[in-house]
Formats: sequence, structure tokens, C-alpha cells
Amino acid sequence: MADPIDDTAEAEAEAGGGKKKMIMLGGGALVLLAIGIFAGPAIQNMISPPDDDAAAEAEQAALAEAPGDELYQPLHPALIVNVTDQLGEPHFIQIEMEVMARDQDTINAIKDHMPLIRNNLILLYGTAKYETVITRAGKEQMLADGLAAVREILEPRIKTPNAEALYFTSLVIQ
Repeated sequence: MADPIDDTAEAEAEAGGGKKKMIMLGGGALVLLAIGIFAGPAIQNMISPPDDDAAAEAEQAALAEAPGDELYQPLHPALIVNVTDQLGEPHFIQIEMEVMARDQDTINAIKDHMPLIRNNLILLYGTAKYETVITRAGKEQMLADGLAAVREILEPRIKTPNAEALYFTSLVIQ
């Protein structure tokens, strides 16, 4: 008959061997995961190098041709407008924006006519619909419409190149 103390010692030895195997397998899995995370992108670029995007090249060419560095003028304080959804429920949009131009005359004109610019943007964005502005396309349309409004104000007042872009620096939609 086997001694019960010997059976317990054998069971502990087998369990310890199982724990060691689990630790070794877990460590191996972590090493493979780390290799995959760090080497994966490099291998992917070797297999299929990134394509040159024609749109990115055209944008870089346009920036290279544009004179001067980018100058930014914030439209502070934030614009706050009310919009409604399809059910007529009210929502609020808080917008902080900056206008980009490449000459100081345009930046000075933006500063000089800030009240008019802010007024026109508030009136413009106040007519927006909630369902439209929560989408990416709606936000991009807001930027395009806002840039057109800024240019419309500046064109008769300055004869130099106008504002080139309008950027959100903060956008809260509730």
C-alpha cells in the first residue's frame, strides 16, 4: 500500500510542473505578441510599400507654390449657436476657429473686421441642422461655408490674397 504522504508529494510535483509550463507558454506568447507589434508594420511595408497618393502630392505642390508662411488668427471668444434637430429639440454648438492666411495684410483685415466676421458666422451656423453637423461631411461643409463667408467679407476690403483656410480648434455639439 502506498503511503498517503508520498501521493501528496507526487501530486504537488506534477502541479508545479504544470505551473511552470503555463508560465513558459505565457511568456512565449508575450514575446511573440511583442515581436508582432513591433515588426509587423516593418514587414508590411516591405511586402506592400505604401502607395503615393496623388491628392497628397497635389496638396504639397499647392503649398510649395503658395508664397509665405502660414499665419493663423483665432476667432475668439468661442461662437455659441443654437440648432434644432428633426423633432425640433434644441441643441447647442460651441465653436472655436482659426483663419489661416499667408500675408499679414489679410490677418490685419481679419482683426479689423472681427465683429462682422463673427456675426456672419453665428448667423450662418445658426441655420444648421443637428443631424447634419454631427457627421464628418457636415463639419467639413461648415468649414467650407465659413471660409466662403470670411472671404466674402474680406474681398471688397482688401486687394491682396485672401484667407486660405478655416480650422476648428474646438467643437462641442450637445
